[in-house]
Amino acid sequence: MKGAIITGAKKIEVRDFPMPEPDGKNVIMKVQTCGICGSDIHIWERGDQPDSYGVRPGHEHAGVVFDPGSRTDLKVGDRITSLPKNTPCGVCTACMEHRYDDCTNRIKGIGCYSDGPAGTYAEYFITAPQLVRKIPDTMTNEEAAMVEPCATPYSAVKDMGIRRGDKVLVFGGGIIGSFAAQWSKYFGADYVAMVEVNDFRGKKNLEVGNIDELFDGRDPELLGKLIKASGGKGFDYVLECTGAAQPLNMAMMASKMYARIAIIGISAEPILFNNIVALFKRARLQAYFTYSDAEFDEVLRLIAEKKFDVLRYHSGDCSLDEIEKSFEYLHSPECEKIKIMIQFPRD
Repeated sequence: MKGAIITGAKKIEVRDFPMPEPDGKNVIMKVQTCGICGSDIHIWERGDQPDSYGVRPGHEHAGVVFDPGSRTDLKVGDRITSLPKNTPCGVCTACMEHRYDDCTNRIKGIGCYSDGPAGTYAEYFITAPQLVRKIPDTMTNEEAAMVEPCATPYSAVKDMGIRRGDKVLVFGGGIIGSFAAQWSKYFGADYVAMVEVNDFRGKKNLEVGNIDELFDGRDPELLGKLIKASGGKGFDYVLECTGAAQPLNMAMMASKMYARIAIIGISAEPILFNNIVALFKRARLQAYFTYSDAEFDEVLRLIAEKKFDVLRYHSGDCSLDEIEKSFEYLHSPECEKIKIMIQFPRD
Protein backbone atom coordinates (compact mmCIF):
# COMPACT_ATOMS: atom_id res chain seq x y z
CA MET A 1 0.00 0.00 0.00
CA LYS A 2 1.00 3.64 -0.41
CA GLY A 3 1.71 5.76 2.64
CA ALA A 4 3.60 8.91 3.66
CA ILE A 5 6.61 9.14 5.96
CA ILE A 6 8.69 12.03 7.37
CA THR A 7 12.24 11.65 6.01
CA GLY A 8 13.94 14.86 7.13
CA ALA A 9 13.41 18.51 8.00
CA LYS A 10 10.52 19.68 5.79
CA LYS A 11 10.64 16.42 3.87
CA ILE A 12 7.82 13.93 3.46
CA GLU A 13 7.79 11.07 0.99
CA VAL A 14 5.23 8.62 -0.34
CA ARG A 15 6.47 5.04 -0.19
CA ASP A 16 5.26 1.46 -0.38
CA PHE A 17 4.50 -0.17 2.98
CA PRO A 18 3.21 -3.64 3.91
CA MET A 19 -0.55 -3.96 4.21
CA PRO A 20 -1.93 -4.40 7.74
CA GLU A 21 -2.58 -8.09 8.38
CA PRO A 22 -6.04 -9.25 9.52
CA ASP A 23 -5.77 -10.81 12.98
CA GLY A 24 -9.39 -11.51 13.90
CA LYS A 25 -9.38 -8.74 16.52
CA ASN A 26 -8.33 -5.33 15.21
CA VAL A 27 -10.29 -3.39 12.61
CA ILE A 28 -8.66 -2.50 9.28
CA MET A 29 -9.90 0.68 7.63
CA LYS A 30 -9.58 1.54 3.98
CA VAL A 31 -8.84 5.25 4.35
CA GLN A 32 -10.84 7.64 2.17
CA THR A 33 -10.29 11.05 3.77
CA CYS A 34 -7.64 12.42 6.13
CA GLY A 35 -7.22 15.99 7.35
CA ILE A 36 -3.83 17.71 7.50
CA CYS A 37 -3.28 18.87 11.08
CA GLY A 38 -1.04 21.68 12.32
CA SER A 39 0.81 19.14 14.46
CA ASP A 40 1.65 17.22 11.28
CA ILE A 41 3.27 20.40 9.96
CA HIS A 42 5.27 20.76 13.20
CA ILE A 43 6.54 17.18 12.87
CA TRP A 44 7.47 17.86 9.23
CA GLU A 45 9.38 20.99 10.27
CA ARG A 46 11.38 18.94 12.80
CA GLY A 47 11.83 15.94 10.53
CA ASP A 48 15.56 15.68 11.22
CA GLN A 49 14.97 15.25 14.97
CA PRO A 50 14.76 11.79 16.60
CA ASP A 51 11.18 12.32 17.76
CA SER A 52 10.01 13.29 14.26
CA TYR A 53 12.17 11.40 11.77
CA GLY A 54 10.33 8.34 10.52
CA VAL A 55 6.88 9.42 11.70
CA ARG A 56 4.05 8.21 9.48
CA PRO A 57 1.51 11.02 10.07
CA GLY A 58 -2.26 11.28 10.02
CA HIS A 59 -4.91 11.20 12.76
CA GLU A 60 -8.02 12.97 11.36
CA HIS A 61 -9.63 10.30 9.24
CA ALA A 62 -12.67 8.64 7.76
CA GLY A 63 -13.01 5.56 5.61
CA VAL A 64 -14.71 2.20 5.25
CA VAL A 65 -14.28 -1.20 6.88
CA PHE A 66 -11.84 -3.43 5.03
CA ASP A 67 -11.74 -6.08 7.77
CA PRO A 68 -14.08 -5.86 10.80
CA GLY A 69 -11.87 -7.90 13.13
CA SER A 70 -13.82 -8.83 16.26
CA ARG A 71 -16.53 -6.20 15.75
CA THR A 72 -19.64 -8.25 14.96
CA ASP A 73 -21.65 -5.07 14.39
CA LEU A 74 -19.43 -4.05 11.47
CA LYS A 75 -19.32 -5.37 7.93
CA VAL A 76 -17.04 -4.71 4.99
CA GLY A 77 -17.86 -1.35 3.42
CA ASP A 78 -19.38 0.28 6.53
CA ARG A 79 -18.31 3.89 6.92
CA ILE A 80 -16.16 4.43 10.01
CA THR A 81 -13.83 6.77 11.85
CA SER A 82 -11.87 6.13 15.05
CA LEU A 83 -10.27 7.81 18.01
CA PRO A 84 -6.60 8.36 17.09
CA LYS A 85 -5.35 6.82 20.33
CA ASN A 86 -3.95 3.61 21.73
CA THR A 87 -5.84 1.41 24.15
CA PRO A 88 -5.15 1.95 27.88
CA CYS A 89 -2.14 -0.05 29.08
CA GLY A 90 -3.71 -0.97 32.43
CA VAL A 91 -0.47 -0.66 34.39
CA CYS A 92 0.57 3.02 34.44
CA THR A 93 -0.29 5.37 37.32
CA ALA A 94 -3.24 6.87 35.46
CA CYS A 95 -4.74 3.47 34.70
CA MET A 96 -4.24 2.32 38.29
CA GLU A 97 -6.23 5.39 39.34
CA HIS A 98 -8.90 4.59 36.71
CA ARG A 99 -8.02 7.70 34.69
CA TYR A 100 -7.87 5.75 31.44
CA ASP A 101 -8.05 8.85 29.23
CA ASP A 102 -4.74 9.98 30.78
CA CYS A 103 -2.93 6.68 30.19
CA THR A 104 0.63 7.36 29.02
CA ASN A 105 0.20 4.67 26.38
CA ARG A 106 -2.93 6.39 25.03
CA ILE A 107 -1.30 9.82 24.80
CA LYS A 108 1.22 8.44 22.31
CA GLY A 109 -1.49 8.24 19.70
CA ILE A 110 -1.29 7.37 16.04
CA GLY A 111 0.74 9.29 13.49
CA CYS A 112 2.59 11.57 15.90
CA TYR A 113 5.61 9.71 17.29
CA SER A 114 8.58 8.01 15.70
CA ASP A 115 8.13 5.05 18.07
CA GLY A 116 4.33 5.13 17.93
CA PRO A 117 1.69 3.59 15.66
CA ALA A 118 1.53 4.54 11.97
CA GLY A 119 -1.06 7.15 11.05
CA THR A 120 -3.65 7.53 8.33
CA TYR A 121 -1.71 9.22 5.55
CA ALA A 122 -1.94 5.75 4.06
CA GLU A 123 -4.34 3.66 2.03
CA TYR A 124 -5.04 1.28 4.92
CA PHE A 125 -4.95 1.61 8.70
CA ILE A 126 -5.34 -0.85 11.59
CA THR A 127 -6.73 0.02 15.00
CA ALA A 128 -8.25 -1.50 18.14
CA PRO A 129 -11.94 -2.43 17.79
CA GLN A 130 -13.12 -0.39 20.79
CA LEU A 131 -11.78 2.82 19.21
CA VAL A 132 -13.83 2.51 16.02
CA ARG A 133 -17.00 4.56 15.55
CA LYS A 134 -19.61 4.18 12.81
CA ILE A 135 -20.19 7.32 10.76
CA PRO A 136 -23.91 8.25 10.74
CA ASP A 137 -25.60 8.50 7.35
CA THR A 138 -26.18 12.22 8.00
CA MET A 139 -22.44 12.85 8.14
CA THR A 140 -19.96 13.32 5.28
CA ASN A 141 -16.42 11.94 5.34
CA GLU A 142 -15.14 15.49 5.67
CA GLU A 143 -17.30 16.12 8.74
CA ALA A 144 -16.17 12.83 10.30
CA ALA A 145 -12.51 13.77 9.75
CA MET A 146 -13.17 17.07 11.55
CA VAL A 147 -14.34 15.42 14.79
CA GLU A 148 -10.77 14.99 16.07
CA PRO A 149 -9.58 18.64 15.75
CA CYS A 150 -12.99 19.82 16.97
CA ALA A 151 -12.93 17.74 20.15
CA THR A 152 -9.94 19.32 21.94
CA PRO A 153 -11.32 22.90 21.84
CA TYR A 154 -14.70 21.48 22.85
CA SER A 155 -13.10 19.83 25.88
CA ALA A 156 -11.35 23.07 26.84
CA VAL A 157 -14.31 25.42 26.44
CA LYS A 158 -16.70 23.06 28.22
CA ASP A 159 -14.28 22.47 31.10
CA MET A 160 -13.58 26.18 31.54
CA GLY A 161 -17.27 26.87 32.02
CA ILE A 162 -17.66 29.65 29.44
CA ARG A 163 -21.25 30.86 29.50
CA ARG A 164 -23.59 33.73 28.71
CA GLY A 165 -22.19 37.13 29.71
CA ASP A 166 -18.52 36.15 29.40
CA LYS A 167 -15.90 37.95 27.33
CA VAL A 168 -13.49 35.57 25.60
CA LEU A 169 -10.21 36.19 23.81
CA VAL A 170 -8.79 33.65 21.35
CA PHE A 171 -5.21 33.72 20.08
CA GLY A 172 -4.87 32.06 16.68
CA GLY A 173 -7.31 31.58 13.81
CA GLY A 174 -6.14 28.20 12.56
CA ILE A 175 -8.45 25.22 12.87
CA ILE A 176 -8.04 24.89 16.67
CA GLY A 177 -8.51 28.61 17.33
CA SER A 178 -11.45 28.74 14.94
CA PHE A 179 -13.17 25.88 16.74
CA ALA A 180 -12.32 27.42 20.14
CA ALA A 181 -14.05 30.65 19.11
CA GLN A 182 -17.00 28.80 17.62
CA TRP A 183 -17.47 26.67 20.76
CA SER A 184 -17.27 29.81 22.92
CA LYS A 185 -20.19 31.24 20.94
CA TYR A 186 -22.01 27.90 21.09
CA PHE A 187 -21.83 27.89 24.90
CA GLY A 188 -23.14 31.46 25.08
CA ALA A 189 -20.21 33.90 25.34
CA ASP A 190 -21.44 37.46 24.76
CA TYR A 191 -18.26 38.74 23.15
CA VAL A 192 -15.46 36.80 21.45
CA ALA A 193 -12.35 38.53 20.16
CA MET A 194 -9.53 36.98 18.16
CA VAL A 195 -5.87 37.90 17.66
CA GLU A 196 -4.41 36.66 14.36
CA VAL A 197 -1.53 37.61 12.06
CA ASN A 198 -2.85 35.84 8.96
CA ASP A 199 -5.35 38.17 7.31
CA PHE A 200 -7.27 35.39 5.57
CA ARG A 201 -7.83 33.33 8.71
CA GLY A 202 -8.86 36.32 10.78
CA LYS A 203 -11.33 37.58 8.17
CA LYS A 204 -12.72 34.07 7.72
CA ASN A 205 -13.60 33.90 11.42
CA LEU A 206 -15.34 37.26 11.17
CA GLU A 207 -17.18 36.19 8.04
CA VAL A 208 -18.65 33.01 9.54
CA GLY A 209 -19.60 34.72 12.80
CA ASN A 210 -17.20 33.00 15.18
CA ILE A 211 -15.95 36.30 16.55
CA ASP A 212 -17.21 39.80 17.23
CA GLU A 213 -13.92 41.60 16.69
CA LEU A 214 -10.56 40.86 15.08
CA PHE A 215 -7.20 42.22 16.24
CA ASP A 216 -3.93 42.20 14.34
CA GLY A 217 -1.26 40.35 16.31
CA ARG A 218 1.42 42.57 14.69
CA ASP A 219 -0.11 45.81 16.03
CA PRO A 220 2.28 47.55 18.50
CA GLU A 221 -0.80 48.97 20.27
CA LEU A 222 -2.38 45.54 20.63
CA LEU A 223 -2.43 45.27 24.43
CA GLY A 224 -4.10 48.63 24.95
CA LYS A 225 -6.75 47.82 22.36
CA LEU A 226 -7.47 44.45 23.95
CA ILE A 227 -7.86 45.93 27.42
CA LYS A 228 -10.22 48.55 26.02
CA ALA A 229 -12.25 45.90 24.18
CA SER A 230 -12.62 43.91 27.40
CA GLY A 231 -14.18 46.91 29.16
CA GLY A 232 -10.99 47.91 30.92
CA LYS A 233 -10.63 44.98 33.32
CA GLY A 234 -9.25 42.28 31.00
CA PHE A 235 -10.92 39.22 29.52
CA ASP A 236 -12.75 36.60 31.59
CA TYR A 237 -11.33 33.71 29.56
CA VAL A 238 -8.39 33.46 27.19
CA LEU A 239 -7.77 30.55 24.82
CA GLU A 240 -4.18 30.36 23.55
CA CYS A 241 -4.20 28.25 20.39
CA THR A 242 -0.89 29.11 18.69
CA GLY A 243 1.74 27.42 20.83
CA ALA A 244 3.98 30.51 20.63
CA ALA A 245 5.57 32.54 23.45
CA GLN A 246 4.39 36.03 22.49
CA PRO A 247 0.66 35.16 22.39
CA LEU A 248 0.87 33.24 25.68
CA ASN A 249 2.47 36.18 27.46
CA MET A 250 0.01 38.59 25.84
CA ALA A 251 -2.82 36.30 26.96
CA MET A 252 -1.85 36.80 30.58
CA MET A 253 -1.50 40.57 30.22
CA ALA A 254 -4.88 40.87 28.50
CA SER A 255 -6.72 38.76 31.08
CA LYS A 256 -8.46 39.99 34.20
CA MET A 257 -7.50 39.05 37.75
CA TYR A 258 -8.22 35.39 38.45
CA ALA A 259 -8.97 34.79 34.76
CA ARG A 260 -8.90 31.28 33.34
CA ILE A 261 -6.35 30.80 30.56
CA ALA A 262 -6.45 27.69 28.40
CA ILE A 263 -3.21 26.53 26.79
CA ILE A 264 -4.28 24.55 23.72
CA GLY A 265 -1.60 25.36 21.12
CA ILE A 266 1.31 22.94 20.88
CA SER A 267 4.97 24.00 20.72
CA ALA A 268 7.71 21.56 19.75
CA GLU A 269 10.26 23.72 21.56
CA PRO A 270 10.38 25.30 25.07
CA ILE A 271 8.88 28.80 25.18
CA LEU A 272 9.70 31.76 27.42
CA PHE A 273 7.06 32.41 30.03
CA ASN A 274 6.80 35.65 32.06
CA ASN A 275 5.58 34.16 35.31
CA ILE A 276 5.53 37.47 37.24
CA VAL A 277 2.45 38.54 35.26
CA ALA A 278 0.74 35.22 35.94
CA LEU A 279 1.57 35.54 39.63
CA PHE A 280 0.33 39.11 39.83
CA LYS A 281 -2.91 38.27 38.00
CA ARG A 282 -3.49 35.11 40.07
CA ALA A 283 -3.97 33.49 36.68
CA ARG A 284 -5.45 30.01 36.50
CA LEU A 285 -3.69 28.26 33.64
CA GLN A 286 -4.94 24.92 32.37
CA ALA A 287 -3.40 22.90 29.55
CA TYR A 288 -5.62 20.85 27.24
CA PHE A 289 -3.96 18.21 25.11
CA THR A 290 -6.78 15.98 23.90
CA TYR A 291 -10.25 14.90 25.03
CA SER A 292 -12.07 11.98 26.57
CA ASP A 293 -13.72 9.21 24.55
CA ALA A 294 -17.11 10.55 25.69
CA GLU A 295 -16.25 14.05 24.45
CA PHE A 296 -15.21 12.65 21.05
CA ASP A 297 -18.57 10.86 20.82
CA GLU A 298 -20.49 13.98 21.87
CA VAL A 299 -18.78 16.10 19.21
CA LEU A 300 -19.48 13.42 16.60
CA ARG A 301 -23.16 13.47 17.58
CA LEU A 302 -23.45 17.27 17.46
CA ILE A 303 -21.86 17.42 14.02
CA ALA A 304 -24.00 14.55 12.69
CA GLU A 305 -27.15 16.29 13.96
CA LYS A 306 -26.05 19.50 12.16
CA LYS A 307 -25.90 21.40 15.45
CA PHE A 308 -22.28 22.42 14.89
CA ASP A 309 -21.01 23.38 11.43
CA VAL A 310 -17.47 22.23 10.64
CA LEU A 311 -17.53 22.24 6.84
CA ARG A 312 -16.98 26.02 6.83
CA TYR A 313 -13.27 25.29 7.38
CA HIS A 314 -12.82 22.69 4.64
CA SER A 315 -10.73 24.79 2.27
CA GLY A 316 -9.45 22.29 -0.29
CA ASP A 317 -8.29 18.78 -1.11
CA CYS A 318 -5.17 17.05 -2.33
CA SER A 319 -4.07 13.56 -3.27
CA LEU A 320 -1.47 11.63 -1.29
CA ASP A 321 1.08 12.33 -4.03
CA GLU A 322 0.50 16.09 -3.55
CA ILE A 323 1.14 16.02 0.18
CA GLU A 324 4.54 17.76 0.20
CA LYS A 325 3.26 20.63 -1.92
CA SER A 326 0.26 21.02 0.40
CA PHE A 327 2.52 21.07 3.48
CA GLU A 328 4.67 23.78 1.92
CA TYR A 329 1.61 25.87 1.13
CA LEU A 330 0.05 25.49 4.60
CA HIS A 331 3.39 26.47 6.12
CA SER A 332 3.75 29.63 4.05
CA PRO A 333 2.71 33.12 5.29
CA GLU A 334 0.62 33.49 2.13
CA CYS A 335 -1.60 30.53 3.03
CA GLU A 336 -5.30 31.22 2.49
CA LYS A 337 -6.71 27.90 3.62
CA ILE A 338 -7.63 26.55 7.03
CA LYS A 339 -8.12 22.81 6.47
CA ILE A 340 -6.85 20.79 3.52
CA MET A 341 -7.86 17.13 3.32
CA ILE A 342 -6.16 14.23 1.61
CA GLN A 343 -8.66 12.36 -0.53
CA PHE A 344 -8.00 8.72 -1.43
CA PRO A 345 -9.66 6.77 -4.25
CA ARG A 346 -13.08 5.39 -3.22
CA ASP A 347 -13.30 2.39 -5.54
